[in-house]
Amino acid sequence: MNRDFTKPRQNEKLLAWQVTGLADSEGGFNCTISTGKFVKLEFKVTQKSHSEGILHELKDYFGCGSVVIDNRETDTKKYHVTSLSNILNNIIPHFDSYPSILMEKKEHLNTKGMNKERSFEDKFNFCQSFLGIEKLNGEVITKCDLPANWVQTFLTGESMFYVYVSEKESRGKIYQGCDPSLELAILFSLKKFFQGGYIKPKYDYMSLSECKASRSVNRFILRDTASIIKFVDKYPMLTRKSLDYLDWKEIVELKFKGAHKTIEGLTLIKNIKSKMNSRRTN
Repeated sequence: MNRDFTKPRQNEKLLAWQVTGLADSEGGFNCTISTGKFVKLEFKVTQKSHSEGILHELKDYFGCGSVVIDNRETDTKKYHVTSLSNILNNIIPHFDSYPSILMEKKEHLNTKGMNKERSFEDKFNFCQSFLGIEKLNGEVITKCDLPANWVQTFLTGESMFYVYVSEKESRGKIYQGCDPSLELAILFSLKKFFQGGYIKPKYDYMSLSECKASRSVNRFILRDTASIIKFVDKYPMLTRKSLDYLDWKEIVELKFKGAHKTIEGLTLIKNIKSKMNSRRTN
């Protein structure tokens, strides 16, 4: 793929649910109050500089805001909107029509909600009610049906294409990590969406005390490579993560052909893996 991810796509525009999924994975609403009177509101979405093109697409979608440096140390850029009129007339109407799944109960749309620190218990109870989490016949289920375009950009921001390689085998999977309270419900919704996979670590997810005591990052893990490829080929990653997917897919295809059983094939797989994810330089 010969694409410059620092630039917006020329012939395609972001779709509404893609915008919401991106905001849920990489964005947020901020409220800063200083000197007791001055209130600063901000809606922002961040990306690594190598993938800032999608931020320019967000600017085109909303017709306002700007793309600026977010953090030099982490080499990140952000699309942000600070004008109250633009937030009221451009940002909020979008989320009224295509509501955020993670920005709870639309409390981010008012100053009181933006300035409120929600407790772990509040988040836990919210995920069970808003996303319809319940236990049926010993299995945790959700009534939430995720839109495909939301999943597309949420995974663009939150997932990783992972390959485990040893001298005996290579395994491919996709996983998504999250906070152990509210976002756990999203993992069950992803499990429902892909009709497979599992949540790790295992404990009683309906128990507030066990959820709160968990010190591990919850992950949705999907090893069904055919299911992953079918989805991502139809709904591609919109950032440089697309290159990680293509490398991952190549490894899956090499394994399908039995290449991992030969010294040459295993060496090739290791070489591809060595340039993926955080080790990618191009």
